[in-house]
This record gives sequence, structure tokens and C-alpha cells, in this order.
Amino acid sequence: SKMKPPFDFPNGSVSHVGHDKETFERLYRMGPLLGRGGFGSVYSGVRLAALGLQVAIKQVARELNGVMVPLQRSGTLIPMEIAMMRKVRSDCSTIIQLLNWFELPDSFLLVLERPEPSQDLFELIRNRGFVPESPAQGIFLQVLRAVRHCHSRGVLHRDIKSNNIIIHLVTGKIKLIDFGCSTLLRDTVYTKFSGTPLYYPPEWFLYHCYHGRPAAIWSLGVLLYEMVCGVLPFRLVVPGCSPECQQLIRWCLNMKDWARPSLEDVFNHPCHTPPSQPEPAAGQVSPGCLLGGAWGLWGLGVLGGWGFW
Repeated sequence: SKMKPPFDFPNGSVSHVGHDKETFERLYRMGPLLGRGGFGSVYSGVRLAALGLQVAIKQVARELNGVMVPLQRSGTLIPMEIAMMRKVRSDCSTIIQLLNWFELPDSFLLVLERPEPSQDLFELIRNRGFVPESPAQGIFLQVLRAVRHCHSRGVLHRDIKSNNIIIHLVTGKIKLIDFGCSTLLRDTVYTKFSGTPLYYPPEWFLYHCYHGRPAAIWSLGVLLYEMVCGVLPFRLVVPGCSPECQQLIRWCLNMKDWARPSLEDVFNHPCHTPPSQPEPAAGQVSPGCLLGGAWGLWGLGVLGGWGFW
């Protein structure tokens, strides 16, 4: 595994004491598998000493951890995912909270909060076709708050997508999850990408490098498009959302990274006020190609036939 220089947290260091297998088995009971991804498997779980608190337990094999971070005070090596979740840990309600972590001989266990009942945004879109613009704005603003908090703590998530946003089905509150691709936010260029190719910015395919903040804005533009249209961008179909929403998506998906909005620009965009035209009724909307021009007409077949440019 790759190793970074010693790392310390602004709100205190992580002690290695009590993070072993025996402590985990005394505190938690692992349940059925909830899902499996490229960076590990997630199980349901229960905290035994907290009135049966429902948790999610993510198990990541050592060989999948990639970058390991030595803690400054103890020298203990932990995965970058744990380090980044520690950095964003606070009272931020739109980010999934890391409750504890444990080191096993062949893997790490991350104990995470588990809002119930909830569903990820990808499944919500797939089941309903699309998200009407008003609730989409409510979801999007919550995602923006999560991303702004990450950036304020010096963390770049790098995998903002519908699968990594869970929505509480009663309250409508969201949680940004899965920091397996996250890294330290910096102003200099990145030359390695970790995340989901369908959300990669064009500069990565053109130059194999990118800047963190503009790349995050790009993925946010893809996410907003996916919500209001029900499909990923870059396909020629009929528009189905307000001009304000279309303009914001075009701005976020600018080919030039320096021409994309800042996070604050996205927060303050008129898109987040009531739309200037009535929302189409469910079943009457066609997913919109909001980009127009060359975007809809160029099809270089990047990523196995996906019409990217």
C-alpha cells in the first residue's frame, strides 16, 4: 500500500487503543450483506450496548485500501477513507457519520450511522423515472451543503453521484456517503483519478489531469441533470425543466474547468427559487438534453459507446 506523510486531525487524533477485533465483537453484531462495491462490502449491524442502535458496517480488505495514512501521534496506519471521514466529522447533518473503526488482520471495519427507512438516489430515480424540479432543488441544495462542508475541512470526495446519496424516506434529508475515493483537497493539479468514469470531467479524458474544485462542480452538474431528466447527460432528447435549471447545468458542465461556477455560485443560482414555468406532470416529461449544440451532436464513443462529446 502507498503511504502518505504523517497526518493529524484538526479536532484531535485517532487513538489506536480499542480498535481491535475483540473490541468490535464486544460492541457490535454484524448482520446480512447490504451491498458490495469496488472498495468493500457493507453489512447491516447492531450496536449491542445502545438499545440495539442500527448501524452499517463497511468491511474493506487491506489490499483494496490503497493509500494508508500514518497518524502523527501514534504512527498507526489507517486507510485514507477513515482519515478523510475523521476530518469531516462534525455536526454536519448531510454527511454520513463514522461512529467507529476497527482493524482486523486482513481488513478494516468502518461503523457508520444508518438512517432508516432510506433509499439511495439512484434507486429513487430508477423507480420513479425522474425527480420533479422542486424536490430536486431541495435534494441538490443538501448535497451542496455536504460538498461545501467537505471542502471547508480540506477533503475532496471525488465520487459524487446518485448512488452515493441516501435519502430518508420520511424526512427527505440526505446523507453523502462512501469516502472510499476521497483525498486531501489542494489547489494544485491532480494526475490520478478515483471515482466513477461516467462522472469524470472532460479534462481528465483530454489531458489526464484535473483540478479538484472544478471537477466537483462537473459531477454536481451531472447529478442535477440525472435527477431532473432521469438519465445521464449527453443524449439528444426533449428538454423538460425550467430555463434556470438548464442554465445552471450548462454552466456546471462547461468544457473549460476555469469557466465553471464556484460552489458559492451554484448555491446562489436563481435555479433554487421557484421555477419560471410549471413543472411537467409525471409521465409527460421526456429527459432533456440541456446542453444543445455540439454537446448533443458529437459522439466520440468514449467509455464504450457513451456519447460523451
